[in-house]
Amino acid sequence: MGSRCLLRRTVAEILATDSNTFIAELEHAFRLQLGKRPTESEINSWRRSIPTITQALAAEGLHQVVVLVELRGPLTNSRMDLVLVGSHPTDGRPSVVVVENKQWSKVEPVPASELVKVPGMPRDQVHPANQVWAYCNTLSNYLTALENARVYGIVNMHNASSADLRPVQPMTMGLDPEVCRNVRIFGDDQRDDLARFFRSVLSATDAATNADYLLKSPVRPTRALMTAVSDAVLRRTVFTLLDDQRLAYDHVLRAVHEANANDHKEIILVVGGPGTGKSVIAVEVLGALSRMNTPVVHTTGSKSFTETLRDQLGTTNRRAKQVFTYFNNYAHVDQNRIDVLIADEAHRIRQTSNTRFTPRDRKSTLPQIEELIRAARVPVFLLDEHQIVRKGEVGSIDLIKQAAKDLGVNVTEVHLRDQFRCGGCQEYVDWVEELLGLAGHGPRFWEPLDSFELWLADTPESMERYLKAQLDRGLQARIAAGYCWPWSDARPDGSLIDDVVIGEWKRPWNSRANRTLNGIPPADLWATHPGGEGQIGCVYTAQGLEYDYAGVILGPDLVWRSGAWAANPRASHDSKVKGAANFDQLVRNTYKVLATRGMRGAVLYSVDPETRSMLASLGVPKI
Repeated sequence: MGSRCLLRRTVAEILATDSNTFIAELEHAFRLQLGKRPTESEINSWRRSIPTITQALAAEGLHQVVVLVELRGPLTNSRMDLVLVGSHPTDGRPSVVVVENKQWSKVEPVPASELVKVPGMPRDQVHPANQVWAYCNTLSNYLTALENARVYGIVNMHNASSADLRPVQPMTMGLDPEVCRNVRIFGDDQRDDLARFFRSVLSATDAATNADYLLKSPVRPTRALMTAVSDAVLRRTVFTLLDDQRLAYDHVLRAVHEANANDHKEIILVVGGPGTGKSVIAVEVLGALSRMNTPVVHTTGSKSFTETLRDQLGTTNRRAKQVFTYFNNYAHVDQNRIDVLIADEAHRIRQTSNTRFTPRDRKSTLPQIEELIRAARVPVFLLDEHQIVRKGEVGSIDLIKQAAKDLGVNVTEVHLRDQFRCGGCQEYVDWVEELLGLAGHGPRFWEPLDSFELWLADTPESMERYLKAQLDRGLQARIAAGYCWPWSDARPDGSLIDDVVIGEWKRPWNSRANRTLNGIPPADLWATHPGGEGQIGCVYTAQGLEYDYAGVILGPDLVWRSGAWAANPRASHDSKVKGAANFDQLVRNTYKVLATRGMRGAVLYSVDPETRSMLASLGVPKI
């Protein structure tokens, strides 16, 4: 798997090409790679911004430096405006400059934050220096070809004057020292400075070879969220936040500062599909605030997710583990008792925190959403409405906004667009949503991708063999299924019963125990602990978690008939769902969750021959 860009040209080739022809080539490449037309603003940016860079390079005789237009970052679908590739003039090492072009003519800092405000834009923006430095880090961290390269970032603000940019310069705004050292912002009246900068960090020597290495470079696997929790919470920043992820993070820190300075209360609502980085944002915010000694808690409605987070802190950090809580822990917390409450997987919010086990004198009279909002000065909600999989789960954008309105609290909303799971392939997530009728116009033909593998298995045995081969490579793989088989308790010795039976193939569900028995991990750690690969997981043990390869068994609760999906609650053994009026929606959400757990690939298998035939007709290759 390599990296892709829309177009690769030398400076000389771009300058020798008529402007309209060059733009037409970019439009054609855009449609070919992304399956849609570029927007007018994208076309205008190419037309107006690219010449300001190529002319500055040519002014210093750097005609053979390679320009990669719209390079797609490794393990994400974020696109970098320009990446310039050459060698460093002093030591000959590969040298790369990531360019973020901005059409802005005016920009101002947002007080007490690292955000900026652009006149005419309705929302605050990520500081472009932070944005481009995140791209630099992504290239350096994940492309092995750049291990010894010099990587720089610049922001090309060719419509603004240097005087207009002075208030937002990295040092003026107190951005991270690494950003201040490695990112430069250039205005319209600084073209000579830009050219001299290029001369100081780039030469054309070996530019073509270095560009080849970059584009063909193996991509290091991203560090799995759960294995990095301890570092992120207790020690340091682990994940590079890109674009909208960084915007959400900056908004939380801004709201915290305002809450402390002005007794301010504000909700931050972060919305995104699977793999867009919601939990990564949650963990990075939690870590940053913990290191600042700000009272903060992380809360979910998922036992597996919460217990896995706690497990990753090990046995020596009991106090830190206490920050990982559940939604129903806040029924009787005093108003604004906590500075920041991070509600991850907020689509799992329920109507009430009361259960049949709640003592009468401890029952809450408030909806759970109001309890969570009241508990903190800055409640942060992260959700995906397409991941509601249980009857009684009510978390939604509308629910949060209505509760905020009723309580008189302002909401800042951030939508995450970029995909980081599934090999960074939003195309795969879109395909799954259209396959299941959750978006678009129904199933469409599968076009193989460079960065994500999708396979169809004819039998559960072939699926298991394929996933075992991935385990033998040192990767993580799990099989999860729809809840369509009985689920027995373990035998007295802890061994599991083979409940999932498909022909001659038999496997147990994951353990229901709360501790490891006979090398089999407890239910909450099935997705992340060794030994989990021998059992079949379900949506309740997989949701919110990830592994390299996901095997998905579609049971008889969802089959393809007469050109449409047919949901069958009678085939379900899930008492939490089968009686729901919206069973059809819940079961399709369930299979979306299961199909989007994989970071590198997925294998689909349906127990129903007609459904397998439909998947094969869509071009999904067989193992």
